[in-house]
Amino acid sequence: MCGLLYVLLMVPAYVVGYPDAPTPSSGAEEVVDYFGASPGTFVLANGVITVFSTFFFLWFLAALYGVLRRAEGEDVGLSSAVLAGGTLFMALSCAGYAAEIIHPAAALRFENFAPGAQPAFTSLALSAWLYHFCQAGASVMISATSLVALGTGVLPRWLALAGLVVALLTLLHFLLPLPGAVAGLLWVASVSALMLVASGGAPRRPAR
Repeated sequence: MCGLLYVLLMVPAYVVGYPDAPTPSSGAEEVVDYFGASPGTFVLANGVITVFSTFFFLWFLAALYGVLRRAEGEDVGLSSAVLAGGTLFMALSCAGYAAEIIHPAAALRFENFAPGAQPAFTSLALSAWLYHFCQAGASVMISATSLVALGTGVLPRWLALAGLVVALLTLLHFLLPLPGAVAGLLWVASVSALMLVASGGAPRRPAR
C-alpha cells in the first residue's frame, strides 16, 4: 500500500514541472517562470508533499526487500542490491527535491529575498543532475528485483522482463528524463499492487 501512496503523492511534483523542462536556450524570464506565480504552490508540490512520499517509499522498500530476501534465501544476495539501490535512489531524490525548491522556498521564507535568474539556473541544473544520479540507484533496484523474480518466481515473469526494460529507461534518465521517471513510477505501482494482492491471500501469523 505504501508504494501506491508514494506514486500517488509524486503526481503533483510532475504536474508542477520537472527541472529538465527548461531548454538550454531558455532565457532568464522563462527559467524564473518555471517556478510559477505562487512559490507556495511549487514548494507544496515539490517539497512538502515529497516529504510524505519519501516516508511511504521507504516502507515500500523495506517490504520489497523482505519479500525478495525470503524468496532468495542466502544463496546470491541480490536482495541486498535492491535495498542499496532503493536507498541511493531516495537519498539523491531528496537532495534533488531540496535543490529544486531553493529559489521558491527562499522567496516564500524571506521578505527581503531578491529573485534572480542566475541562482535559478544553478538550482535547476543541480537538481536535474541529482535526479539523473538517483535513477542509477533505481535502475539497480529494479534490475536486481527482476533477476530475483526470474530466478525464484516471486513475481510474475512478465513483470520481471518488463522491469529489465524499465531499468534501462531509468539508467538513461539523462537522455529521456520524463519517460525514465514515469516508467519507474509505473513499476513501483505495479509491484506494489501485486504485493498487496498477494498479501491479502497469505495466512496471517497468530498474535502472541
